[in-house]
Formats: sequence, structure tokens, C-alpha cells
Amino acid sequence: MVDERWDPFFEDLEQQFAAEREAAAGELAGEAERLRIARLALRDRIAAVGAGATLALDDIGGEGHELRLEAVGADWVAGTSSAPRGMTILRAGAIAQARFAPADRARSLEAAPDDPLLRRMTFGFVLRALARRRAPLALGLASGRRASGTASLVGGDHLDLAVHDADLAPRAADVRETRTIAFDAIAWVRTSRRDVGVF
Repeated sequence: MVDERWDPFFEDLEQQFAAEREAAAGELAGEAERLRIARLALRDRIAAVGAGATLALDDIGGEGHELRLEAVGADWVAGTSSAPRGMTILRAGAIAQARFAPADRARSLEAAPDDPLLRRMTFGFVLRALARRRAPLALGLASGRRASGTASLVGGDHLDLAVHDADLAPRAADVRETRTIAFDAIAWVRTSRRDVGVF
């Protein structure tokens, strides 16, 4: 025969065990979340807000960009702006500051939907697509200076920019000089063309 006097004791032990188990699970979940956030890169937070969001980004050259987010690649962020018009591609390593809308700030901490194709597309890949289309480019450099022309060659970590007047095609007679510019020196690239063939 079971002694019912022990029932409250065992119920109390079960409640204590359940409370300790919940507390331990909460601590593990909290630690896992802190670890996940510690691994987030700024690029990941921008990707998490998703295409169509409006962002204000400042680059390391001191220039601000108000963009409607279009795509986020391996090491770049692209968006459209109305002033100046066109597609701006910022090198992720050249983004100094991001200002999210209040509703987007919390969303920026969520896991971004992963597009494996975009995640593999590098800044060089995008520049090669623009070079193939002979798209006129404006470049903002990390130093705050600017350059414009057409990419004639894109290497692994640099591009050759044929400098010419914006209203002229990059024919040899119209090219004033060719500059070889390291990707690390570039903060952003802007083109008025929408058919960059990447996103």
C-alpha cells in the first residue's frame, strides 16, 4: 500500500526538477542566441532585411547612400537610388555604417534567407558582368576621390578602368588613360544600367 504522505514531497521534487530543467534549457538557448549574434556580419544583417527594404549606408570614404535594397552577394550590397539614379554596388568591407528603419532593425538580427548563388557571387564577379556589358561606371574610392569610365579588364583583386568622357564610348581614341584600381580601394560602383546580368 502506498503511503500518501509522501505524495506532496515527490510532487515538490518533480516541480523543482522541471523548473531546473526549464532554467537550464533557457540558459542554453540564451547562450546559443548570443553565439549566433556574435557570428553575424554586417553583410548578414543587411541581407536579413531583404530586397525592397530602404537602407541608409555610409561608406568609408564618408559618402552616404540611400538605397532600395536589390541584392546582397558574397562581399557586396546592391541597391537602387533615385538621386543619383542608377544601381549602386557597395563593397561590403567598405560599409562604415548602416541605419535601419525601426521595423527592419529587429528583422536584421534574424537569419537571412540564404541564396546559395548570390552568396557565391563576389564583387569581382559583378564587375566582370559590368565589363562584359561595357557599362559606364562611376567609382567612389575609399579615399573619397572618384573615377569614371568603363571597366576594360577585371582581375582577381583589381580592375582596369578606361577613363573617358561620360557621353563617349570607350573607343581607343576617346580613352584619356587607363587606371588599375585595387578592389580594396573601391567603396562603391554605380551604373545607370539595370541589366547588369547578375541579379
